[in-house]
Amino acid sequence: MTIRVSETTRNIICKSLDIDRLSEVIDMSYGGFSTTADVDRAKTGLYSDSNRGSVRLNTGRYYTAKEYEERINRIKNMKLPY
Repeated sequence: MTIRVSETTRNIICKSLDIDRLSEVIDMSYGGFSTTADVDRAKTGLYSDSNRGSVRLNTGRYYTAKEYEERINRIKNMKLPY
């Protein structure tokens, strides 16, 4: 599927990613996710009107890396009934 973007948009993307051609995005290495880099719920809310992605993310119903780690530790330490 071909995605069409204007020449201005193409130039902005190429400049911000430091690439020559837009097709180079496919071969880029994006690395892993860091548990120290959290998503800001307030900033996510600012862009929710223009984002057509996940409703759960747009409304701030997700765990940050720190919250997720705390939740996992709490669950692991739960005493289960016999």
